[in-house]
Amino acid sequence: MSLDRPDQAPPCAADTAITPADWRSAMGYFPSGVTIVTTWAGESPVGSTINAFCSVSLTPPLLLICLDLKNPIRSPLEQARVFGVNMLHEDGLHVAQHFARDPESDRFRDLAYRAAPGGAPQLLDAPVFIDCGAEDIHAAGDHLIVVGRGLRIEHASSAEPLLYHKGRYPRIGRVD
Repeated sequence: MSLDRPDQAPPCAADTAITPADWRSAMGYFPSGVTIVTTWAGESPVGSTINAFCSVSLTPPLLLICLDLKNPIRSPLEQARVFGVNMLHEDGLHVAQHFARDPESDRFRDLAYRAAPGGAPQLLDAPVFIDCGAEDIHAAGDHLIVVGRGLRIEHASSAEPLLYHKGRYPRIGRVD
């Protein structure tokens, strides 16, 4: 069957509503990396655990993140217009959990970070860091899609990434 025209689309079970739990379960099937997205609230660093992240373009270097409208870094990111994507290594579960829990004011306590002039906070424990300027911000349901232009990259390690899949944190299988 060709799907060149909308009137040729296969029938859909439109009378079956997708629940948020159904959606979360289906989306959780797709494994993703785990990142800490950081920005500034005035002069204070703020950050949150995010796994909705992907590359968009090579030229120019663009990526996107998705933020829940209730995420505490939403307003600071919209104001600062800079953010960092700190990709975590496979032993970084404690950092991911730390940035996923309240209180937001304690998230940088006891964690080393730095920032380039005009850039976002970079967690020194993150093996990959991408400093971004916010190019576009789009509303999408109960989230914001933030498109960022990569301004600076630090890739300091060959450590395996922290993964998230079906509510768990599996490790990449080693093949020698």
